[in-house]
Parts: sequence; structure tokens; C-alpha cells
Amino acid sequence: MSRVSRGFRITGRVIKYLFFTLIFAVIALLLWRIFSSGDPKTMKALTPNDKLCAAYEEHGEDLTLFRQEQKSITSGKDNYGYFSVTSCVFIPEANQIQIVVRYNNSTLRALSEDFRLSEVPDREAELFDISLTVATDLTPEITDDNAGNDPASVAFTRVHPASVSADTKNLYNYRRLVFDLDTAGLSLDELLEDGLLLAVYADVYYNQAIDYQEYAYGTLCLYDYLSEKIDVKLSSADRKALEAYGE
Repeated sequence: MSRVSRGFRITGRVIKYLFFTLIFAVIALLLWRIFSSGDPKTMKALTPNDKLCAAYEEHGEDLTLFRQEQKSITSGKDNYGYFSVTSCVFIPEANQIQIVVRYNNSTLRALSEDFRLSEVPDREAELFDISLTVATDLTPEITDDNAGNDPASVAFTRVHPASVSADTKNLYNYRRLVFDLDTAGLSLDELLEDGLLLAVYADVYYNQAIDYQEYAYGTLCLYDYLSEKIDVKLSSADRKALEAYGE
């Protein structure tokens, strides 16, 4: 065998080895992203409080929970991929909404650029004000005025969280927020029953530049009156957290 032929065989083996190594690395990276992107354990169960536990004590396994299929990641030109809602549960009997908001470390770099900060903020810092905007129908007898912002036909009420818990996992940062709607004078059960609830949005503002009259840094729709409600069952982790509350 000539040296030239041997050289071609060695080169072919090297290329083949590099090719399979690259394929393996890509598959390993994809698997790592899939298994590492799930919410941490601390974010998976409902956060119990007096309102939720009272509703659970009254209704037990019949406690009503639902969600909707909505766009879960911000996709605007100025906030593409910045924020996502990985969990959202409406609990009418507790007059409560619970959500989990996630943002990547790259969001912190974008924040630094967007607000011209001197450095990228620490991921442990509380950087964002997260609240709900609840849109309700003031003219239920008129059905063609629900899409606008006319204050004569649609009311917008801001709801701030009753509690916020935080965690991190790999590249991601998480916030679980509990919203008690009675703090804003709203009744989720009545709004649903009367057909007055038009939409619910999660708004994210940078906490050093909060202006509720201006567009939020990121907004995601959690509910709209035209979309189907999807029933949610209490998980074993939910039941355990609720039953342990106050012990």
C-alpha cells in the first residue's frame, strides 16, 4: 500500500471520527437543554396561603383550577424571548391566580443594553416588577367593543402580587407569583360567571423605570374570553403543600 493511499485512509477516519463526535455533541447539548429547562422543584407546586387553603378545605379535590393555551414567550421586536410564563393557574374559589415567570441570563444582558446600565445586573437581584392587568367588560350588552381600550367599554385593573418566591436553575431565573384578586376589588368567580372577564395580562417592568401608563418591558396574555379553558388537576405536590400549610 502506498503512502498516499494510507494517508487518505487516515484522513477519512479522522473526518469520520470528527463527524460522529460533532453529532454526539449536538445530541448531548439538545438533551441537556431539554432536561435542564424544566422548572425547579420549588416552582412546581402551588404556593399556599390563607385564601387558597380555605378554598381547598371547603372544596377539596373539587377545587376548580384552569388555564388556557396562550403564547408563553414574549415575541415583540424589542423583547423577543426575554420572558416566558411556564405555569399559570386560575383558581376561582380562592379568587386567585398563580403564575411562574422565567427569564434567561441573556435577558439581564439585554436589560443592561436597553437601559444603558454600567454593568450587567446580578441574577440574584430583584430587577423586575411583575403585575397583572385585568380587562373587564363595562358594556356586556354590546359585543363589538371588547377589542379596544375605550374606558367607556373596557376597564383595566392592575393587581399586584400578594407573594413572590424566587429560584434559579442553570441559565434560568424563576419567580412564582400569587395574585389575590380581592386586593384589587375583583371577584374572579363573579367575572367568569357573568361573562365580564375579557383578558388577563402579565406585565413585566424594570423596577427602576416603572410607569404603568407606558408599555411594559414585557407583556404576556394569560387569558382571553375567546379561548377555551383547560381544566387543571391538583398534583400530589400541590396537595402536600396545602395540607402542610399552617402546621
